[in-house]
Amino acid sequence: MKRLRSPGLVPVLTFGAVAFLVACLSILDMFLPRPYDGVILDPDRSELIVRALAPGSGALAAGLQPGDRIAGVGREVVRSASDVAQVLQRQKIGEVVPYLVERHGDLLERDVRLGPRQLGTLAYVYACFSGFLFFFIGLYVLLQRPDEARGGPSRVFFALCTLFLLFLVCRLRPASYSWVDGVVLTTGTLSLLVLPAAFLHFFLVFPRPLRLAFVGAGGPRSGRGRRWLRAAERFVNESPSLFRLLYLLPPLVYVLTLAVGALFAIHIRVVSGAPIANWVLMGDYLVLGLLALLGSLVRAEEGRERRQIATVFVGTVAGVTPFLALGIVMPSLLRSDRYLFWGEVPLTLIPLTFAYAIVRFQFFDITVIVRKSVLYTLATTVVAGTYALGIAVSTLLFSGSSPYFPLLLALAVLAIFDPLRRRLQEPVDRFFFREVYDARRAVEEVSAAVVREFSIEGLEALLATRLSEIMHLEWAALHVREGTVMVSRTAPPPLPRELPARLLVIEELARLDEPVRPGTLEPLKQLEADSRRLLDQLAALGARLLVPLRTRGQLHAVLSLGPKRSEEEFGTDDLQLVRTLANQGAIALENARLLRDRTRQVELEKELEIARRVQVSLIPSALPVPAGWQVAARCIPARQVGGDFYDALSTGDGSVALVVGDVSGKSVPGAMMMVAAREVLHTAALGGASPVQILEVANQRLYAPRRHMFVALAFMQLHAGGSGAYALAGQPAPLRRRAGGEVSELPPPTYRLPVGALRDAHWDLVRFALSPGDTVLLYSDGLSDARTADGEPFGDERIARALANGDGEPAAVVAGMMREVETFTAGGEPYDDITLVALRWTGAPA
Repeated sequence: MKRLRSPGLVPVLTFGAVAFLVACLSILDMFLPRPYDGVILDPDRSELIVRALAPGSGALAAGLQPGDRIAGVGREVVRSASDVAQVLQRQKIGEVVPYLVERHGDLLERDVRLGPRQLGTLAYVYACFSGFLFFFIGLYVLLQRPDEARGGPSRVFFALCTLFLLFLVCRLRPASYSWVDGVVLTTGTLSLLVLPAAFLHFFLVFPRPLRLAFVGAGGPRSGRGRRWLRAAERFVNESPSLFRLLYLLPPLVYVLTLAVGALFAIHIRVVSGAPIANWVLMGDYLVLGLLALLGSLVRAEEGRERRQIATVFVGTVAGVTPFLALGIVMPSLLRSDRYLFWGEVPLTLIPLTFAYAIVRFQFFDITVIVRKSVLYTLATTVVAGTYALGIAVSTLLFSGSSPYFPLLLALAVLAIFDPLRRRLQEPVDRFFFREVYDARRAVEEVSAAVVREFSIEGLEALLATRLSEIMHLEWAALHVREGTVMVSRTAPPPLPRELPARLLVIEELARLDEPVRPGTLEPLKQLEADSRRLLDQLAALGARLLVPLRTRGQLHAVLSLGPKRSEEEFGTDDLQLVRTLANQGAIALENARLLRDRTRQVELEKELEIARRVQVSLIPSALPVPAGWQVAARCIPARQVGGDFYDALSTGDGSVALVVGDVSGKSVPGAMMMVAAREVLHTAALGGASPVQILEVANQRLYAPRRHMFVALAFMQLHAGGSGAYALAGQPAPLRRRAGGEVSELPPPTYRLPVGALRDAHWDLVRFALSPGDTVLLYSDGLSDARTADGEPFGDERIARALANGDGEPAAVVAGMMREVETFTAGGEPYDDITLVALRWTGAPA
């Protein structure tokens, strides 16, 4: 009982106990056998006006009608329900009592046979069920948070649920003549008056006190108006008198309205025991409460809290609105409770949504453990009951068809019973254990992704980033062992991105197989300054767990987990989830490292041979040219393979397009990029695209920001008359050798970006015309970048001089240029790939 000694808890529980006893008294009074005429009085009228008649009662058999006024019972004049109660208490069940009733101004006498009391209707039973459901949910919340401060959300919620109990059980009971009826109905009316105030009070303090600002940046800066607004703001946000006023205002309006009506002889319209003024005030309270809840929903930052408030908001609106319309307003207007039951039905949505929010989203920070076995048993029972009912109905309908029909039906039911029961388990998990269900599904997704992921970078993203999303963590970091250091790409500052693998903290984690809390490693602070610094940094970030990822005694990585956004501690399910992912991640990291090492070994052995074959097979041995042109080409890789290439494209108009390409990558990646570039160029050319369009299409296909690779191209289109056009995409400008030996650079285009360097790039064409005997040299930058052992480049001047010294015949130009380069570099290792394409216009007629 120690938990129940918190300040203010005993008065709250006392209020709940008294309300519970009054509700039980109301139910007991409704179902006790006593003489009863079957008349249900109108509780909103001061006179004895018949509102309804119980089915099968003596008053109904005697001919009494709704709207009749009872003037006398048993030859005695009666003016109140207590007068009728005194008369009926002297009678016995089965006796006939004369009733004097007024109907349309006429007095009629009817003999009424008294029967046993039968006021407990189905609608009232349902109202009692709803009321006690409210009460027990509120009591559960109160007992789960006994140490909450006075006026806290759980205590206001319990008071709200208790008022719902009194209203549903005491106010909605059919009126009768007993003294208990007067006490209970009065209690129900008082609860109805206070209920909206408690409703507004609860949503003003949950999930945290709502603070209102009346004086903003655009308000008055000085003067009396600002002082009044400041005073009102302090009263609403800080004064405890606000809630006293909220609770006192409805009873005060009730008393004053009735007093004014009695003093000035004004007929006061009463709806369900309360004047219209009170109902207007109650409506304002309900609207303000829902607006306060909506404001909390808008301000909620954490996802689970937002779902809590949204669930309660939807359930409250869906439960209160039909009840006000069908359970309060229509019975008062129509003088009939015909639709009362349908107004009560959705009212249970309010406690049910609160209960669902508690189980599903830990509403009020209450964790409810619902055993799956219980829910699965209930699901199995429902399925079994449905099948049994189906068998019984089928047997009755088809009993005469065949003697084997029941047996065949039973076998069919048995065949589909277990699959259907198993299919029901998944929706049960989703509804009641959504977070655990989502976490399990997410773990399955991550596990499948881990199996398919063979890069350490991808595994780090899965194990750190994805785990942080699954568990709603503020941060998560994975330090992967790379030689003598632990490297992380996800560590938040001030946590270092690199940690020495020889740290005592790391060595201690290498000996452990379970997640540990940083606090258990505190003794290491006294032994090593770097370990102390690391542990202090983890503490500053609020680290909750350090998880070693080990296989066969070898530490592959350390996973650091920060706090949850909900500020909850890690539970058993969380630790199991972390262990599962850590074990899978350790195996995946080991496989990734083994695969990386093996891949490197294979690459050293085979990549040069593979790339050489690819390049040799794709570079044409001869280039086609229009009539009157001569051509010679050569591609010399710096190593066995390279990224340079040349090719010819078919244009379909009699001309020939030659391309010289230089891929930014080397070896196998460069060869693969060369394949892609060549195929893209050929595909675009076959489609009849112009030279500029060919480059733009190739750019769109080859652009990939993550790959960081591009292709430098020289595109030259040759026509039969000695003319042509060219575009450059990162390659040097072509050189022109006239028949007399003069060498000059052809004018460069305006746009020269490499293909694939930027998403949106453009190129332009430069047209040219050669004289007979002129030669054009296309070359890659590997020619000018060829270097001596001292690092001196071959340069543009030597290229021009070598071109001028020859006779201009293409094959001689290519051969002579290569001899000059080999002589210059003295047979040293080439600096870069070299590609040459020499073209000569002989002047032959088209």
